[in-house]
Amino acid sequence: MKGAGKVVVDGVLVEAGEPVVSSLDMGFLHGDSLFTTMAVASGRPVFWEDHLARLRRSAEFFGYPPLPGGEALLSDCLLAIDSLPEPPSALRLTLSRGRGEAAGIDALSQGIRRVAIPLVRPAPPPEQLREGVEAEIFSLPWDPSGDPLRGHKTGNLLWVKWVRSRRRERGSFEQILVNPRGELLEGTLTSVFGVDREGVLRTAPLSAGVLPGIMRGRILAWAKSLGLPVREEALRLSELPGLRELFLSSATLPVRSLRILRGAGDPILFSPPFSVAAAYGEHYRSGLVFRG
Repeated sequence: MKGAGKVVVDGVLVEAGEPVVSSLDMGFLHGDSLFTTMAVASGRPVFWEDHLARLRRSAEFFGYPPLPGGEALLSDCLLAIDSLPEPPSALRLTLSRGRGEAAGIDALSQGIRRVAIPLVRPAPPPEQLREGVEAEIFSLPWDPSGDPLRGHKTGNLLWVKWVRSRRRERGSFEQILVNPRGELLEGTLTSVFGVDREGVLRTAPLSAGVLPGIMRGRILAWAKSLGLPVREEALRLSELPGLRELFLSSATLPVRSLRILRGAGDPILFSPPFSVAAAYGEHYRSGLVFRG
């Protein structure tokens, strides 16, 4: 994924490489920022209200100054989207606590700084959608359950970069995080779903220390609306060989089935048809004329 030539900073369109962040900005100094990344369709961010609600919950949790109104934030996003000659496939909206009165960790904010960046991503290869992708297991050396920070998308992504730097397979699309109890949690950038041998759609509960992903919530609601059996219960490594399918989701994928999972003994193979993932993918695409 590559960025655009222009970004929107506090409602103003500027060159992406132009220095616009103060050296005292707390997002820069301390990673004190929140963000969300949204798919773009028909010139609008997809599931905008869901993303905005999550940003507001996180801002309240971390004690941010009052955020700008939803209309102002959406206006930033639309300006960023319209700045490109071709529509972007995604957009990242970042909210920093803003410039502090000094460089110290306890400095008071002088106001939220907001940055909207349009992103252009090449279309995935057709065989990736048809046949699935490869992923690998990453065993976390800690248990994230009970960590209140894991429920928020913050600008401090060092732990994600650390995990991703340890990929063992060059062709690995994602790493699936496993806690010390052998439970599958989520990917570094995705939520993880599996259909077990009884046909139950399962994903780790939020209490396990996973992000409340926008697409995660949408998939759960969709499955329940169809009467599919759903359980927010982590899959265990020992259950992997018996799964009917395993797939990833994120706001910009929206779903990607796995065909090979490595790192849990012998490689585990999954074969089409990926019924649940394919059904949600079709449901998602059928509604993309506009979803705000």
